[in-house]
Amino acid sequence: MKNKFKDEMQNVKIPRDKIQQRVTLGVDQAEETMKHKKNKKKPKWMMNIAASVILIGSTFALGGSYITEAAGTIIGQMFGSEKEFTENFPEESDNLSGIERYFELIEEQLTAEEFADFKVLMKEKAEILSKIDSENRTTSTAEEEEKLGEIRENLLPYKDRIIALTTHTVKEAQQMVSYPIYRPSYVPKGYELESEEARTDTLNVGEDPVVSFRYGGGPNGLGFDTSTHKLSDNKGELGSYEHINSYTLKGFNFEFAYSDDSNVQGMRVTIPEEEYEITMNADILSKEEMEKILLSMIEQ
Repeated sequence: MKNKFKDEMQNVKIPRDKIQQRVTLGVDQAEETMKHKKNKKKPKWMMNIAASVILIGSTFALGGSYITEAAGTIIGQMFGSEKEFTENFPEESDNLSGIERYFELIEEQLTAEEFADFKVLMKEKAEILSKIDSENRTTSTAEEEEKLGEIRENLLPYKDRIIALTTHTVKEAQQMVSYPIYRPSYVPKGYELESEEARTDTLNVGEDPVVSFRYGGGPNGLGFDTSTHKLSDNKGELGSYEHINSYTLKGFNFEFAYSDDSNVQGMRVTIPEEEYEITMNADILSKEEMEKILLSMIEQ
C-alpha cells in the first residue's frame, strides 16, 4: 500500500514537505479512498494507520529494535501484538519505532485522561475499518460512517496539538540552523507570496526545519513552491520525476527534473559548504525562470 500511496501522491506532484502540512485532512482522505478500494491482503485499519504515518511527513526507517515487547508499547495497547501488526502489514515492520514515537509524542502532549480517550478513539476507528474489511465490503454503512465522522472530529484536537508543536515561524526556523533562509528576491511578474511555513519532524521537534514558500498568481492560477532544508543525500522531492539532469550554474550544483507527461517541473540547488539545499516544484515555468528564482534565494 505504501508504494501505491506514494505513487498516487507523486501523480498530483505534491512536494514532500507539503505532505506534513496536510496531516489532518490527508488521513481522512486516505481513509475515504481505502473504503472504496478492495484489498484482500491487509486489513483496512492497518492501511489507515500506515497512511497516517506517511502523511505525518516522517521517514520512519529507524529499525525495529526500539520496540522489544509489544504488549508494553502504545502500538500493543491499541492494536494488539507486534507480530499481528507486522504479519498484516509487513511493509511497516521496519517502521515500528517511528510509529511508536509518534504515539509517544501525542502522549507527552496530552493529559492522562485525554490520552486514554485518544487510545479508545483509535481502537474504535480500527475496529470499524477492520470489520468493513473482514466482511469484504468496499463501503461503510450509514451508521459506520456517522460513527467514523464522530471519531475524526473527536481526534482532531489531539492531532492539532502535534501539528502546533511541529509548526514554526520562519524566524524561529532560522534560529535552528546556521545557513540562511531567504524568500526569493526575484519572482516572475504577477506571482505573489501566498503562504509560508516552517515544519520540523515529529521525531526531531525543533530541529532540521523544512521552510516552505508558496507563490501563486501565475497563468490560470498556477504557481510554484520552494523548500529550504538541510542537505540530503537522496533524490527527495525530485524522485517523483522521470528525468533528472545535473549541471553547474554560477558555481552551484543544479538538478532539473521533469516527466514526459506533465507540465510540472522540479529543480534543486545544493550549497554543500553550508550544508543546505533548496528545492522547487513549478507549474508551467521555464527552466530559466526557475533558475533565476532559486539563485535569488542564495545570492542576497
